[in-house]
Amino acid sequence: MPPADVPPTSGSPDSPDGPTRGDSTGSGRRRYVTQADIARELGVSRPLVSIALKGRGRISEEKRRLILETAERMGYLGSGIATSLAGNRHSYLIGYLAQSLENPVFVNIFSALAATLEPLGHRVYCMQGGLAPDLEDHHLRDLVSFRPDGVVVAGYSSPTSALTAAARSVPVVTVTRLMEVARVDSILNDDHRGATLATEALIARGHTRIGHLRFPASIPYEMRANGYLETMQAHGLVPQLIDPPQFSTDGAHRAVSELIEAGELPTALFCANDMLALGAMDACAQHGLRVPEDLALIGYDNTDIARRLDLASVDQHAGELGRLAAQTLLARIPHPDAPSVSRVLEPTFIDRRSAGA
Repeated sequence: MPPADVPPTSGSPDSPDGPTRGDSTGSGRRRYVTQADIARELGVSRPLVSIALKGRGRISEEKRRLILETAERMGYLGSGIATSLAGNRHSYLIGYLAQSLENPVFVNIFSALAATLEPLGHRVYCMQGGLAPDLEDHHLRDLVSFRPDGVVVAGYSSPTSALTAAARSVPVVTVTRLMEVARVDSILNDDHRGATLATEALIARGHTRIGHLRFPASIPYEMRANGYLETMQAHGLVPQLIDPPQFSTDGAHRAVSELIEAGELPTALFCANDMLALGAMDACAQHGLRVPEDLALIGYDNTDIARRLDLASVDQHAGELGRLAAQTLLARIPHPDAPSVSRVLEPTFIDRRSAGA
């Protein structure tokens, strides 16, 4: 404690304001500067501080700059101080929830999203949702709790209840999946058409024993499997659905290895994404089989992996998905109760060596 005749300094543990960022409370935890701290420092109301930090609302330029400079001096971390100081009063904070950051397609969507939003002064931060529905919903709630101006969700595989709840609090755009949820917009690729293109390409090369390494039932992206099944049936061919023991490159490796060892490997495989195709390719290499001579392969997503490995793939145009998601969200934010909209992109089959001649 300081001597009785020396008042505690603002920001010290003994100050009514509490410690500032970098100081510790009695419990050893760090305490971050709040808007209330800034308001007390300047003798203004907390709502006025909030208006200045958000860059919106009626406030004099002199008062706004004073609040922003004080917030920066005190180490306030809750808002984009530098952006506001630069005079941008219309910047948004956008959250991005991706199913998996190990899958390059979701990274590509994020890159396009950020490349569209950041030059306009908006900021984007990213979280991984995960493949387990409970975990994905938990992360979505966490993302919304940060109070972003909007959220983009890519590869969402959970039921719609958590998404419906999120849309009541913040504008939401989903990417890669059509969601029939009020106030939620959807940007996606025509998966059924993409699967048809891939299967037709293998049939055109003379294959009749074509397998499909598909998504697990827990992931509601059945249109790729449906497109494969309907195309096989239309040509009078018997489909072979293959379920990896886990949805990963390793899971695909195990599934294809088991087919090879059991003598049940088809002559061609259409894989639900490039990551599964990579696992299939690794399994062939391990067992001394050649692609495409012993097994023709086609993936989905046309990621950098496909380009490097000469893997034929279906391009769902991830960059365009991210760009359209950004534009759609910017249109949704000022009109949160507008009817939901959806955009469906036409996929493109990218022919490469792995599909064979």
